[in-house]
Amino acid sequence: MDDKSPPTNEKERLSGVLEGLGAYLWWGMVTTFYFRWVRESTPLELLAWRVLAGLPVILLILSLRSELTKLRAIFKSPRAIGLLLCSALLIMGNWLTFIFSVVEARVSEASLGYYINPLVSVALGALFLKEKLRPLQWLAVLVAAGGVAIFTALEGSLPWISLVLAFSFALYGLIRKQVQASAEVGLAVEMVLLFIPMLALQIYLTQQGTTVFLKSTEMTFGLFIGGFVTVVPLWLFARAAKKLQLTTIGLMQYLAPTTQLMVAIFYIGEDPGTKWIPLALILVALAIYSGDSIRFHRNSSNGNP
Repeated sequence: MDDKSPPTNEKERLSGVLEGLGAYLWWGMVTTFYFRWVRESTPLELLAWRVLAGLPVILLILSLRSELTKLRAIFKSPRAIGLLLCSALLIMGNWLTFIFSVVEARVSEASLGYYINPLVSVALGALFLKEKLRPLQWLAVLVAAGGVAIFTALEGSLPWISLVLAFSFALYGLIRKQVQASAEVGLAVEMVLLFIPMLALQIYLTQQGTTVFLKSTEMTFGLFIGGFVTVVPLWLFARAAKKLQLTTIGLMQYLAPTTQLMVAIFYIGEDPGTKWIPLALILVALAIYSGDSIRFHRNSSNGNP
């Protein structure tokens, strides 16, 4: 038994790495390419179909995994439903902002937001969960804040896309920590809560004549597969998170904004311009934060303070 354990663990770790890479590369590339492809539709319609097409997919996954009972258990808890309603509104705002950034060819600002996001999460943890930050973590947060300040000074306005994405996702994570539910179950509840509003939104857009649904075969197909595009990376991430250490997952998350930035420059043709200066500062902040996290994890594993 013991002789077979190491190869099994190594195989599981390798599959976790591949699944994690798949999730973050999907979020960075596939999702960006997808919304660029269906940009003939409005951001509001794309948001609606992320839920309308996504809910059946996530319910199917839960059914195949015999986890629908967990979904019913959540709906019996008023506190959990209240928290997930808040998280649903936050993820809805996050999705809409990201869709807008892709449709309007401002993906470089979106990537900047997802670079900032881990540091915002650390700061929120200190403020709301009373988590004690190490000196280098504070330094990383301050350097990133300096990057945002420089962007504002150079561009003459706040990077609102970056800040909305960073804070909405960080707050989303903060709320989801309070709910005892897996990523898939939590997302399913959020989509159930958003389904009727998104259906009403689609009906309204249809009445206003601002929809591509059933007007274009290609775009209608694009709207239908929006659920698949939304759910697959989450499923891969959930599997990877069970097999890998948090430090590994934390470092892999930078793949998404990096690939988004590459798509923005080399495919969409965006010119980052002065964004390179604050981006460089934020990358320095992330290097400080990641280096400190790795050092702390190694010391903890070795029993050192």
